[in-house]
Amino acid sequence: MAATSQPALAMLQTLQAELSPDSLLTFSSLFRFIKLASTLRNDILLVQGTSHPPNIAPEFISPAINLFLAACCDLCESDVDVYWKVLKDVVWHSGDMFGVEDVSALFANHGRRHRITPRALYPPHQTCLTEGCPVHAKASVLKKAKQRQVVLYTLDHGPIATYSIHLYCAGCNTNCHHGYSVKDKIRTFYPGIPDIVQVGGHQFVETRVVRMWRTLMLVSWTSMSNCARLYNVALMQNTKPPPDFPWNFELAGDHVWHGFVQLALMEDCIERHTILSVPQDGDQKAHFMDAISERNNRIQTYGQEKLRHYCNKCTRFHRDDSGALTSKYSVVVTDGVTVGHPCCAVHNCHTPLSNNRDHFCPAHTTAHGHKCAIIVCTNDALPKSKVCHLAEHKAVECTYQLRGQSRFQLQQRLQRSQVVHPTDSVVQDVPLDDLVDDTPLEEDYILDVDADGRVQATVTPNSGTTTSADEAVATTQATTHESSSSSAARGRKLRARFGRQHTHNEQLVVAPCGMILARKTFYGAEGVGSIIEMIKRIFRTDDIKPQHIFYDNNCALSKMVKNDPYFENIENCNPAAFDDLLGEDGVGWYFNSSVAEQTNVWFGGYHTICCEMIVHRYRFFLDEMVMQKNRLTKVKLEKEGRCPATNLFLSKGLAAEHARTVLADPMFDKSLEKLCNCMRDLAAAIPEVAEAIIVDDTTSLKLTDAHCALKNLPGAQRRLMLGYKL
Repeated sequence: MAATSQPALAMLQTLQAELSPDSLLTFSSLFRFIKLASTLRNDILLVQGTSHPPNIAPEFISPAINLFLAACCDLCESDVDVYWKVLKDVVWHSGDMFGVEDVSALFANHGRRHRITPRALYPPHQTCLTEGCPVHAKASVLKKAKQRQVVLYTLDHGPIATYSIHLYCAGCNTNCHHGYSVKDKIRTFYPGIPDIVQVGGHQFVETRVVRMWRTLMLVSWTSMSNCARLYNVALMQNTKPPPDFPWNFELAGDHVWHGFVQLALMEDCIERHTILSVPQDGDQKAHFMDAISERNNRIQTYGQEKLRHYCNKCTRFHRDDSGALTSKYSVVVTDGVTVGHPCCAVHNCHTPLSNNRDHFCPAHTTAHGHKCAIIVCTNDALPKSKVCHLAEHKAVECTYQLRGQSRFQLQQRLQRSQVVHPTDSVVQDVPLDDLVDDTPLEEDYILDVDADGRVQATVTPNSGTTTSADEAVATTQATTHESSSSSAARGRKLRARFGRQHTHNEQLVVAPCGMILARKTFYGAEGVGSIIEMIKRIFRTDDIKPQHIFYDNNCALSKMVKNDPYFENIENCNPAAFDDLLGEDGVGWYFNSSVAEQTNVWFGGYHTICCEMIVHRYRFFLDEMVMQKNRLTKVKLEKEGRCPATNLFLSKGLAAEHARTVLADPMFDKSLEKLCNCMRDLAAAIPEVAEAIIVDDTTSLKLTDAHCALKNLPGAQRRLMLGYKL
């Protein structure tokens, strides 16, 4: 006990005197020894005799701990014994001997009055990095700074009130922030994935937290709102903002979305060896709109990153007696999943809505947006009404409104809008008009006329959607006080369109190993013709074209493609007729399609989360979930020894065909930079393909500089875009 109160200088002098002449006493070895030995107190005590008092430091430590401390502290074994002899009482009784184990309380008590916090968010560099800037040339440290109060959401310590400091370079008019720089109204992010991302005007989140949110979405279908709720309930640790702090500590679903988007975009840029740049003007939502659309369009054009996947679970390889590969046989499964977003009510219209509450896209609003909701009626609707002046039509609208306000209908609307997973686990006081209107797109109504000549309308059971027996009994009747000109309305049926249209389904193409190869949104219906067009668009090259397609209407598909040369080598009918689908010795099946069915069930869990998303957000979210799911699947296949890989074997003619397709696009700018960017995004963008394009005269590529640059690239191990700047 005396040693703990011994002055530090005297203790250091004693330690230096006890060490051998060749041993150096350093602060790093001293602090590391005390820290590590303190954490091993129970292990040190465990090997002592049964009569040794726990509150007294032992005289010796075990050989195993001696060797461990020697390796960690860069000491010899004899020096460890000296360290223990001098410092054992400090180790045993000191606790937080340095007084810095928990600095949060110190910063909270003494830091804010001086605007000092433990996690101030500075730029990652203190000098200007802009090439050509005079300040950069001088390597001068940036000193013009501005700070603002922000909230940092951490995984270990909950939300922290801190400051974000940005540095200004007068030489090139660049503002350097924590995660990005701003110049000429362009926000350019720094290379790599930062430890912290900005998710709001004054909100920052650790990247570890964003990854946790994304994992929750992936494995448990957790919505953005519930991810925020999870943090607020479980990780906030009842932390309250300081009394003078201008912002609250509550996270919202929009913060989760912005973190999700930024992480996905930055990872995408790393994969493509580019830097993320977005407009600085506008709110947080507007910053990334163009980047989201660009990635959506790229995936739609070139396909998912695992489109060229193969493994020995989804592809059957045939080899000769010498072991050489002679042929392969691959299988895919395609099926529709009921997940969709609001869309234009005009059949198969793909134009996005201006607002999710709209019924028609901007192009069709002029022609259809003001018309009566009764299908056969061409009259204009009355102001603040969805139907025209006719009494029969008013009765239908009255029935629709009463059904929407009745208790049992409200209950069903809530159940339909939250089929599997509610988007927010906490009950909200939502006004009636703000409830998600999940009314069937079209419903049938039966008209009647009472004794006073007033028109009545009753909704037909099982109209537009499955109706329960209780609902059939509780069917609402509405009566208009306007008389019909005759009793001709009695018994007539009218079909009305009050609800919003949603896309029909998501069509997935899944390999038997569970890898999702493609996703496509079907707007009107899951027709066989649409399936054929989708297959041709996805598998555009012979090297990735499957040999067999499982589809629930394969017989109809087989008849429609009977004379189509594209399907000449694709089998899509009775699987029992094809030996390659059968197991060893013809017993059972070689490919397990149930894995694909399980993948469809997983994908269907996003119905509630996605059903009210706008189209660009919808596509981005589902594409990211598919990519993350595929990466998990790849890890699983690797553990099973399934040898997952990517097919990059392309013929020269095929490579030239890619180039011709690119050059034939009338919207394509044939500049050198655009050409290289487009080739980079092609799945075939490897040096052999570039050389194939060059030697093919039909591509009409006359860019001599481009030819030389491509020919000088390294071999097949490197992709075309690896850090190469023309």
